[in-house]
Order: sequence, then C-alpha cells, then structure tokens
Amino acid sequence: MSKVNIDNLVINSPFEEPKRHFKFNARGITEEIADSRRRSEYAS
Repeated sequence: MSKVNIDNLVINSPFEEPKRHFKFNARGITEEIADSRRRSEYAS
C-alpha cells in the first residue's frame, strides 16, 4: 500500500449528510476527492 499524506481529513460538516469523500483505488486511499457520498462496502 502506498503512503498518502492528507493534511486535512475533515472534508464534511458534522451537521449535514456527507457530500464528499476521498477516493480509493487498488492500492488504498488517494488524495483525490469525489463529490458524492461513498458507498458502504465490507471486505471479506
């Protein structure tokens, strides 16, 4: 897994429904932000 340095992890308001999330790829989290709510997924 590659290391990603994200300076500000808080990108949503604690008082509203989440509207953005950090994208993931096969290697893990990226610094790219998507303007949508992330799907709920569970790895088995």
